[in-house]
Amino acid sequence: MEKFVISSGHGKYVSGAGSYIDEVTEARRVVAKVADYLNQLNCSVSEFHDNTSKNQRDNINTIVRYHNSKQRDLDISVHFNAASKTNDPRGVEVLYVNDKYKDLAEKVSLAIANSSGLKNRGAKKRTNLGFLNGTSKPAILIEVAFVDSKADVDIYNDKFNDVCKAIAETVSGKKALTTPKPTTVKSNSTPPTSKQSSNRVKIKTGGLNPEMLKEVSEYLIKQGWYAEAEFSKESNPTVITGNLTPSMKKEFAKWLDDRGWWYKVI
Repeated sequence: MEKFVISSGHGKYVSGAGSYIDEVTEARRVVAKVADYLNQLNCSVSEFHDNTSKNQRDNINTIVRYHNSKQRDLDISVHFNAASKTNDPRGVEVLYVNDKYKDLAEKVSLAIANSSGLKNRGAKKRTNLGFLNGTSKPAILIEVAFVDSKADVDIYNDKFNDVCKAIAETVSGKKALTTPKPTTVKSNSTPPTSKQSSNRVKIKTGGLNPEMLKEVSEYLIKQGWYAEAEFSKESNPTVITGNLTPSMKKEFAKWLDDRGWWYKVI
């Protein structure tokens, strides 16, 4: 069985690039979905997001330490690129430090490009990156797209599943099943009664795409909590409403914190 460790670049307190989309948030989304696909393909996969480091050096050391603590065949780090704001496409590239893994980097970059329509920038050797230098197993660092390219972001948002599927299939050498359609955020527990209405809260979580809504839905169903999603016309932020006690609110907030998603109890 192939063994992988995949982590998101940067961390909760160590910001990455930001523009049309946020690097940390999107890297976590990609890691989670690629891990889902790898599990579906019967691979062993460990997923990591740094929620503790407060500076760049600690961030790199924490990520590398986690990778090196696991038995695995390949280390994967997911990032998003940035240069300057533009409407033009820039594309995907995959970085490596050891020439032995240039072919794999090229294959992953090409697969992402072919599956999505992102421009293929190819494999690039980098000798100054802490992740590639610090991990003790074969490693690649994926720069999925440019956060400040409107063309890249539009393609990425539209082809998110295809991008993640391409990564998982290429590193594993296996074919994944079709992604199930995302569900809406509505748990199957009993709606609140009027007597319970005093506990009803709204948690504004910002704009959630279908995959993020699906993840929230699965979490709420697992917890047995009643909730629904509301959508505002202004910038399309999502508001999760529910009948949550203070302890439930605290637990939900921690769950959102762990994913690096912005939220506000209103």
